[in-house]
Amino acid sequence: MKMYFVRHGQTYLNKYKKMQGWSDTPLTPEGEQSASQTGERLKEVPFHTVYTSDLGRTLQTAKLILAQNTMSTSVKIHAIKELRETFFGSFEAVLGEEVYPKVAEKHGIELKEVFGKLSLAEIADTMKALDPYHDAESATEFNERLEKALEEILANSCEGTDHNCLVVTHGNVIRHLVRSISPKTNIFQEIGNSSITIIEYKENKLRLQTFNE
Repeated sequence: MKMYFVRHGQTYLNKYKKMQGWSDTPLTPEGEQSASQTGERLKEVPFHTVYTSDLGRTLQTAKLILAQNTMSTSVKIHAIKELRETFFGSFEAVLGEEVYPKVAEKHGIELKEVFGKLSLAEIADTMKALDPYHDAESATEFNERLEKALEEILANSCEGTDHNCLVVTHGNVIRHLVRSISPKTNIFQEIGNSSITIIEYKENKLRLQTFNE
């Protein structure tokens, strides 16, 4: 089984550099164009299953990708909430440049050290602690639902055949998955809008083939 993980196209909150987890905005014209370009890159891949989060930006991206596909004319899109981005609580739609300095201050480090010196789990748990309502999602909460999503995707693969699955999701979803199967990969690079990450599932093991291309 080969899973093609695609980050959604650029949205308006992406453009404005604001935190976007469960909050949702539509794709910008640039985002629509990049999603269609990714669809062109994948147009000859026969997708047997397609998954997205239940947020509009991933559904919009998936439809634009499939519109270019010549091999998957009747495939159904399965939208599941377990593939959502991290929930940032009261930091939703706040400028990232206002949030991450607080994370750095909490740990007594410089802003540039947040991504690299801290783990994904430490960043998530710190944001939950800093959120006055403590609604921001912890690393444990995020990983538990991500595991459920992966279990569903793998359970619905076609056994005994070459199965291709398109998964249109979010940056942190891709980061967490890649970190778990390829610890040496630099997951703190910017995950490009409409970029492709390919993960193979073979002999009960996940293997990273390409990342953020």
